[in-house]
Amino acid sequence: MESDSAAAPSKVSQRSLIAVFVITAIVGTLLAYGILFLAVQARHCGEWSGMLLSGYQFGVPDQLYERGVVPNCEVGWDGQFYYLQSNYLNPKPEAYQHIDAPPYRYQRIGLPLVAWCFATLTGSDYVSPQMYLFASLPFLGLAMGALAAWLFAHGYSPLWCLGWSANLGIPICLLHGQPDPLADAFFILAMLSLIRGTPIAYALAASMMCLTREPYFAIAAAVFAASFAGFVPWKGNPDDGGWVITVLRKMGLMSLANWLMVAPPSIEEPTVLDGRPSAWNYWAYRTPVWQLFILAIPCFVFVAWQVYLYRVFGQTGSQSAGGTILDYPFFAFFRSSFNSPNYVIRPFYFAVMILGFWVLWNVRRKWALSPILLPYFLVLTLMSEVIWIDFSGFTKAMGTVLATMVLSLPLLTRRTRFLIGVVLICAVLTYTQAYRRILGGVDLVPIPDYQIIKQITDIDQPMLSAPSCSIEIDKDKLKELAAQKDGDYLFVLGGRRYPQHYVTIPITVTNTGDEPWLRSRNNPVQMVYRWIDENDRTYWCPGVELPYTIEPGQSLTREICLLLPRESGQFMFRITMRQGWDDTFDQRESGGFVEFPMTIR
Repeated sequence: MESDSAAAPSKVSQRSLIAVFVITAIVGTLLAYGILFLAVQARHCGEWSGMLLSGYQFGVPDQLYERGVVPNCEVGWDGQFYYLQSNYLNPKPEAYQHIDAPPYRYQRIGLPLVAWCFATLTGSDYVSPQMYLFASLPFLGLAMGALAAWLFAHGYSPLWCLGWSANLGIPICLLHGQPDPLADAFFILAMLSLIRGTPIAYALAASMMCLTREPYFAIAAAVFAASFAGFVPWKGNPDDGGWVITVLRKMGLMSLANWLMVAPPSIEEPTVLDGRPSAWNYWAYRTPVWQLFILAIPCFVFVAWQVYLYRVFGQTGSQSAGGTILDYPFFAFFRSSFNSPNYVIRPFYFAVMILGFWVLWNVRRKWALSPILLPYFLVLTLMSEVIWIDFSGFTKAMGTVLATMVLSLPLLTRRTRFLIGVVLICAVLTYTQAYRRILGGVDLVPIPDYQIIKQITDIDQPMLSAPSCSIEIDKDKLKELAAQKDGDYLFVLGGRRYPQHYVTIPITVTNTGDEPWLRSRNNPVQMVYRWIDENDRTYWCPGVELPYTIEPGQSLTREICLLLPRESGQFMFRITMRQGWDDTFDQRESGGFVEFPMTIR
């Protein structure tokens, strides 16, 4: 018959555990920074602000624009908002007018606060994009080290910590300044502090956990309630039961109190990480009042910050988000699967969520984390289509579940351990989906004159019947600027030079047709350019949006960042206009483009 748990591991020396922790933490931090550095050079021409995916729809405050933080795409992604907060911890109009749903964003002040602390400690007068992107990495390393030491103490390979840290959601978020990896790291540190029975360490980690991602408040509140009831030992007194037992006895309900009172067995600690017994012992411990005050700190900090945001904005973060975050249990997954089908990643992470409940059930009689984490796991089932529609949403949301699986490995039955091991390996394999985010082609470069950009019109641009344009560019100036970049590279990888360079030059385009060019989302008219090498291979570069409607006969001059080829050689440079994604003006009219040869050294 299969045993309910693994055999007790042989005792591991404290020196070995410290070595595993330190080595894993340092290697994990350096490796994450190395990947981040490579992505900056490969995808954003060495421009660290490009990783934040700032959009010109929201823009940036003048203070940061003057320091080189320039939008590089139309709308952008959430990292841009949290980065702004790191320079404006106290909400100010000059900052939050550039932030989508400010109350919702500002409730996640954890990562901006950490980044601000790093900048202050290094003597910087502002948080640079590089400092902000680095801020999560040391805590990611600490969490990896703590997981590795926990596993090593129980006879498991420290590499299993990669099941959490190397799943798809972590690198995607780290690359673009999202707070979720930091929140997961604080979650791991808080849970290990709970297991060890160290309330002060737990309170610190849990407070930052709640400030970094607000749903974690469900865990902090559950820990406080469970501690009050007596689920969690916290090195308290098991002799006369928890506060619930005390109240029942005061009421004269002795039989009920004695029936609920379950004294846990005394277990010798073979390792320094085994901690206090934390089985499902109803009402077995009375947590001292001073510890209850400490355990209430995360709840108090979270509520106080929410109250402050309400006073500033007139609504809380949850009110600001409205009904866009939560839905009926599991309903959004199936609906989004039809709208955005993915036959591998989406079903896998849905299975991760389901198996998370199985893990909690499997270890329910071994430690108190099962009832404590259950409310948060139930919240995950309510994720709306906003989360499930894109893999970046649901993969980062499953970080907590994968971390719980890693923490639970020593307590699972043999069959369950095998199944969860397979899941963790598959989670690591999903990292390959982040490859294009690290070494893909450059498609986002700064937009120097983004201030003139206006909102997209609600009117869709119809297909033009007879598009026509004229384009003016200073050829000699472009060649001169390109020559200034000769040899200015950091390294060569796979025959490609990094970082890829760009030059900024004004280009004038005139609508010589009879139809207006609308600034629209569907069938947009864009300026596009490409490089054609001596073997007729074409290298397309990102399109440039129109800032506003261009009427017939009207001209537009813009400062454009043009990417230069990664390889040296003889190229033909061609620039034209494009409608949609495939229909270029130079294919539909005689002329409608500018073309000339260039030498790239």
